[in-house]
Amino acid sequence: MRYYISLIAIAVIGITIFTACEKAALITNTVKTNSAATPPTQDPAANAPRISLADAKKDFDAGNAVFIDTRAEQAFKQEHIKGAINISADTFEARYKEIPTGKKIIAYCS
Repeated sequence: MRYYISLIAIAVIGITIFTACEKAALITNTVKTNSAATPPTQDPAANAPRISLADAKKDFDAGNAVFIDTRAEQAFKQEHIKGAINISADTFEARYKEIPTGKKIIAYCS
């Protein structure tokens, strides 16, 4: 039971973070292409928890965290954090089981 609750929690957190990254990219592209753009509305995904680089490195080095690169595979192949797992937003549903359980999940998209 605890395993399933953890799995569901990971899925919800992952989807929230992936959605935030995708929406941030969409908003950025929209603002760049629309000179009369109004400020984006507040999105609940914008309130996703953030972590400092120092804390992320400390947790990763201690083996307590895993980095998930949510960008497209091509961008991941060009450059990524060593040891990161590439699971893009469009493949998340099919690949979420690849995310290790029992670790802090640190997702990044840029």
